[in-house]
Amino acid sequence: MSSGVTGILSLIPGVGAAVTELMTEVAIQRTNERVNEMFGHFTNRIREVGEDKVDRDWFRGAEFQTLLYEAMRQLHVTHDREKVEMLGVALANSGTSGFRSEERKDLFIHFVRDLTRQHVKLLIDLIPRPLRRPDLPPMGPNVPPLDERVIQQLTWHNRRSVTPKGDDLLALQMLHAYGLVEEEIRSSVKEPNTPVNITSQSQLRSAWREILNSLMKPVVTRSFRLSPLGNEFLKFMGLPKNNEATVASELHANDSP
Repeated sequence: MSSGVTGILSLIPGVGAAVTELMTEVAIQRTNERVNEMFGHFTNRIREVGEDKVDRDWFRGAEFQTLLYEAMRQLHVTHDREKVEMLGVALANSGTSGFRSEERKDLFIHFVRDLTRQHVKLLIDLIPRPLRRPDLPPMGPNVPPLDERVIQQLTWHNRRSVTPKGDDLLALQMLHAYGLVEEEIRSSVKEPNTPVNITSQSQLRSAWREILNSLMKPVVTRSFRLSPLGNEFLKFMGLPKNNEATVASELHANDSP
């Protein structure tokens, strides 16, 4: 920090010294703590995946260096420990076989900076629930069981759709702008049932009345569901964690009898 800024801050009794400390020793200490915490999650994730599934050359390359610098930069501007964990897990996942061909790694790392806990929670809540027997097509006695690929396709097709209000609506609209969720807009405005041949003024007035009534109080419904990009983002971030998956599964199981 420049001596000029230090001099200005010294003119503010008490507060100036505190701000000066935050911009020097304390800032360095806290950033180092976040770096250590991030690499702790990085190491734990590598152990979970298994070193045999990690591309060691990837971690020596320029692309990983770019991801690392972006993650380090974010550590200076966040105190959210969940974000620190997400960054560590994502850096580790970037070098695993499952994400070797993923071309949006830098985009996913960038998302972490802009998303809040509310955004992440909403995304996790939209993860497709496990299919139950009533959701599966009927199986005959001579029909072989569904393979894993087909079950995954059915699960994705039946993923949740929510109609939010208030802050959740604003948050989901932002997620839609990022491409992490899909939005469907439905309107109550319907095409009026107008006679093909209008032969009288009463028919004309009736047709206009029907048009105006449909336009006066339109009801717009917005619903959202997880997008393929959002699904890949959550996987890259190692979300949901085991405890989050259990809670989400239990909540979804109670949605219907």
